[in-house]
Amino acid sequence: MADKKLLGIAILVIAVIAAIGAIAVFYAPTPSGEQVTLMFGFTPNVGYAPFYVAAAKGFYAEEGLNVSFQHTTEGGVGVIKTLGSGKAEFGYAGDSTVITARAQGVDMVAVQRIIQKTLFGVYSKEELNITEPHDLIGKKVAFPAPVGPPITVFKIILAKSGINFTEIEPLYVGGALISTHLAGDADAFMAYLPQKVVAEAISGSKMNEISASDYTTMGRTYVFTTEKMINEHPDIVGKFVRATQRGLEYAVLHPEEAVDAFIKYNPDAAEKRELHLAIWKAMAERGFDKDAQGNPIFHLPSEDDWVEKQEQMYEAGAIDKKTDVSKAYTDEFVRNLIK
Repeated sequence: MADKKLLGIAILVIAVIAAIGAIAVFYAPTPSGEQVTLMFGFTPNVGYAPFYVAAAKGFYAEEGLNVSFQHTTEGGVGVIKTLGSGKAEFGYAGDSTVITARAQGVDMVAVQRIIQKTLFGVYSKEELNITEPHDLIGKKVAFPAPVGPPITVFKIILAKSGINFTEIEPLYVGGALISTHLAGDADAFMAYLPQKVVAEAISGSKMNEISASDYTTMGRTYVFTTEKMINEHPDIVGKFVRATQRGLEYAVLHPEEAVDAFIKYNPDAAEKRELHLAIWKAMAERGFDKDAQGNPIFHLPSEDDWVEKQEQMYEAGAIDKKTDVSKAYTDEFVRNLIK
């Protein structure tokens, strides 16, 4: 019976995730302007709305850029490989990606902060009463893999709470985080905010959350390029960042249009439009502080404590050496764009 229940939930989750990540066409713009490629760390999803908005509203075209979107299923690792080999000019992933890249000798540089606050969290059904890190002791926690940003951030949460990783029971379940938890085979799962929204949509009930943002700044997202690109083509970097910033600001303030822009380039996603809208609204609400007028507040790359991030990654075993993280970011291209 338990196996049938798990299978049923897994099928439902797979159907929803497939709709979220569905892609009918890659974004292949008209052949005019300077050609550049942006590599996403995962399959297309509404979390990339700022970039789709910049394309749909013509912000890239107005800068004379012909931007193609590509994706990898390898997360930040895939972004590092692609930029390191010169097959893409820009990448988009979490802050840990640039620190990992530089530890591996790839000269990636964060040039623009996109999601301003970390959206990782530990999620669980309300009835389990898991509301703080100490409630996880002795519990089964599901992760995508034994390496990567989710488990790194989780280890930071534990370390900040005085808990050893050996005090929980990790389960490495790949993409089956939600189904494993809803079937009762994991007490909690470590994931990004959109997966909480999906889990709540499937289960019909709210999830408890231990928010990573209460413990670390790790998990904010950035646009990356390489030192070579900055040195040889600073004009293109400036144009890309400028257009992306316009797309970002518009997407946060106009969530309905942001989702429609995502669907424009991923038509199969239209079937789950309301779910995509719920996800982007949650990201726009939780990922940005707002001023008195309700406008999102944006920050420079330098406003993150990169030394602390690197130290936390090193202590969590995510990297095996430290580098000069002052070279991991620059404010040069976004400084004059942030009000």
